[in-house]
Amino acid sequence: MASTDINSQMDSLQVAATGLITDYSDLVTRGRLAEHPDLVGHRLDLVIEMLAALQTAVGAERASGEWPALRAHPGAEHDQLAASYAQHVCGCRHCFHGGEAGDDESDIWV
Repeated sequence: MASTDINSQMDSLQVAATGLITDYSDLVTRGRLAEHPDLVGHRLDLVIEMLAALQTAVGAERASGEWPALRAHPGAEHDQLAASYAQHVCGCRHCFHGGEAGDDESDIWV
């Protein structure tokens, strides 16, 4: 796959995944979706396809025995990354960490 193709695919998945996080937040806080279910469904389809490919790869690589055992539970690293990300302030319209809508300036870390 050419780099421009992979970049476009990653951009699409980033928007879909971020959108689903917002959709989930709407569901949890409001008890309903804030956007049309067909739009949410489209995002779900994109992410489910990605997840299926990743699940296949994870299963195959675990079975290969090529990876050493982790020293710590994988959740510990995830928790550190999530805590760091929680400090993130962004003006990107695709980020739920705020800023002005439509302001696509680079991320700011505080």
